[in-house]
Amino acid sequence: MKTNSLDSLSEIWAGRRLKILQADLSQFAPYGNGVYGYQKNIFEPIKGDPPQEPNGGCVYFSNNAQQKYFEGFLKMLDVKVDRKDYVSYLQEASNPIEDHYLTQMRIIPKFALRYMANVINDKEYAAFEDQDFTIQEALFKFMDVEKERWGTDFWNSPNLAGKMGGDGDFAREELGFGFMIENGYYDIYRIWSRAWLVTK
Repeated sequence: MKTNSLDSLSEIWAGRRLKILQADLSQFAPYGNGVYGYQKNIFEPIKGDPPQEPNGGCVYFSNNAQQKYFEGFLKMLDVKVDRKDYVSYLQEASNPIEDHYLTQMRIIPKFALRYMANVINDKEYAAFEDQDFTIQEALFKFMDVEKERWGTDFWNSPNLAGKMGGDGDFAREELGFGFMIENGYYDIYRIWSRAWLVTK
């Protein structure tokens, strides 16, 4: 199995019943490795820490983050940047003001597909094809595509105008990003583009 570039691959779940549909980006993967059960992601900075994992949580950052620093950030969080054995899912917001994002991408390795979601069998696991991009390259590619689409400066991003309720004068939108470790044990990651307001 292989996705094309950064396209989604939802057909492998066709006809399979799941508690959490992996392509449904409105839901989040739980923490944990399953040995002692799974723990729901709680979006509270202290009490919401992953009890069985050293790394987790989410961070928001601007569109001008330099690649070398972002690489260091990923390494600090022990993101498996060199993996190619994953599927990715893209989803666009239907209402960016209400949804608080523009586009998001979830990355799920085959290990999670087999042993967490149980949506592929041993034969499919063994035949799983690598992606063209490493996880790190996929994250950079996602950001580059969003920068090209939306622009990077609040004074010159007409496609972003009004996406977060800005008035085009006192408050203008600028592109930013969010990154989350959904599950550190299974290496499930999510990145999304967002608009934030630059005010006078």
